[in-house]
Amino acid sequence: MAILSTFQKYLNEPFAETLDKDFEGAQAALADETLEAETLQAVLDAITTERDHAAFPKKAGLFLSAAFQVLARDQEIDLSALEDVRLQGFGAFLKKNDLAVKGDLGDYAGAFMNSGTLTVDGDVADYAGMGMKGGSFVIKGLAENHLGHSMKGGEITVARNAYDFCGNRMTGGRILVRANAGYSAGYRMTGGAIEVRDLVWDLAGEEMTGGRIQIGGHVGHELGLSMSGGELALSEKEKDTPRAKGSGGRVTIFAKGKKTA
Repeated sequence: MAILSTFQKYLNEPFAETLDKDFEGAQAALADETLEAETLQAVLDAITTERDHAAFPKKAGLFLSAAFQVLARDQEIDLSALEDVRLQGFGAFLKKNDLAVKGDLGDYAGAFMNSGTLTVDGDVADYAGMGMKGGSFVIKGLAENHLGHSMKGGEITVARNAYDFCGNRMTGGRILVRANAGYSAGYRMTGGAIEVRDLVWDLAGEEMTGGRIQIGGHVGHELGLSMSGGELALSEKEKDTPRAKGSGGRVTIFAKGKKTA
């Protein structure tokens, strides 16, 4: 069966209850077919005609992610033919090989990554890197809300800003934001590390119980609100930043890349 026909069958199936079940559906659609393409770009080119379908952003994102595993080698893909359509779940469940993407991605980019490197030359929407277990996720643009939600391992690097709830509920791994982060960075995190090179807005470390957040620039209000554990590392210029009342954990001061108590 041709790639387009295989995708159309998957496209018109109802959504499952969870992202992983929808991904399993994409894998099942490809399991009984010979993938008539040598590159992921060729797969995208074959299905782009369906981009106006309401389910296309999510179904195409997961179908391409499943095809990437079938191809089982490093790939590069240019999303410009999709115009304003932003694939959802693209790069999800990545393992072993490296994937380079030119263009912006929608929600759940790189979710549940296991290994390999996902590089996005563009922006990513909400929940990028959610549940990530390993590997490296490089975002050359900005990341919207809930970056690294519940991540367990691996590393995410953002060249520009990360919006609200960066690293919320994370238990492991590392997030590096080379510019600014929004509200509630590290919300309810229990482990892992977040480094923001510039400023963070209000409520950094809110309700965190473990892990470490290092902030290189200005710190907003209500620092560590309801925090009970973990570490907030501030620059020398921000050493007198007031903390929210009743916040626990500890604050350390770092200078010239070195941390001092």
